Amino acid sequence: MEMHLSTSLVVLWLLFYWVNGKNQVEQRPLSLTILEGENCTIHCNYTVSPFNNLRWYKQDTERGLISLIIMTFSESKKSNGRYTATLDATTMHSTLHITAAWLSVPATYICVVGALCSSGI
Repeated sequence: MEMHLSTSLVVLWLLFYWVNGKNQVEQRPLSLTILEGENCTIHCNYTVSPFNNLRWYKQDTERGLISLIIMTFSESKKSNGRYTATLDATTMHSTLHITAAWLSVPATYICVVGALCSSGI
């Protein structure tokens, strides 16, 4: 069965803010349409400090939430199949690079930063 390359894959991005307004996680671009086989990069900036880990997830309607990559502050690059994430803890920036995207179900990619809990409030 022939697949038309003009069919596009819609990728939605979420923008998250912590309630207190001090810790923020922001993804860019907010939305993106790409063609099958194209590469794309998602950027994640955060102000969470100190942090425990940074996680990239994929969510689609068929399989739900899928963990793609988990990184700690000491890791600068990590890959999982078609997904490669970078992390620069100094500039508080991460990217998720998707190689040769394939058309399946529209998906949402989410960057989550886990803050360290303090014992005192």
